[in-house]
Parts: sequence; structure tokens; C-alpha cells
Amino acid sequence: MKISELTPDIVKDYCGISDDDSDDIIEKLLLPAARKYITGYTGLTAEQCDEHEELSVACMVLVNDMFTQRDYTVSMHRQVSPTVKTILDMYAVNYI
Repeated sequence: MKISELTPDIVKDYCGISDDDSDDIIEKLLLPAARKYITGYTGLTAEQCDEHEELSVACMVLVNDMFTQRDYTVSMHRQVSPTVKTILDMYAVNYI
């Protein structure tokens, strides 16, 4: 599945989110933010991201993290999920 094909229902099913009121926040805030994070991290365009279906898993993991971790302050030891980092690193073209 392509990142552009992800819907709130697909994300909620993958993440185990049962809140029916979360569709709007997932569609209008979290999915766009996760997609932007992926394009910024990898340096790929949205169209190029759609060529790699495993990036949709990284996108859903990011959405889940954004949905469940809403604290203003975070632990200094908090890091990006190793799964997400590995998937994104496979396609990163901007080695800054």
C-alpha cells in the first residue's frame, strides 16, 4: 500500500485505535505530519515515497507515536523507533 492511500480507518486498524472521534485529527493533522516527516527525513518526494510500500508502515508507526505520545515534555532518552529509522534510512537520499 502506498503512503498516499492510507486512510484514518487503515491507520486506526493498524494502530489499534478505537476512538471514533480520532478520524479528523488523523486525517488532517497526523497523517500529513507523518508524511512530511518521511519526505523531510529521506529527501524523497511524495511521489517517490509511494514507490516504496514499506514506507507506509513507517508512516503508520509515526502516526501511532504522535497519537499516543502527546506530552509537552519528553524523556531525554526517547528516540525514533528503530523500525521507522531502519525503513527511512533505506531510502534516504539527503545525507546531511
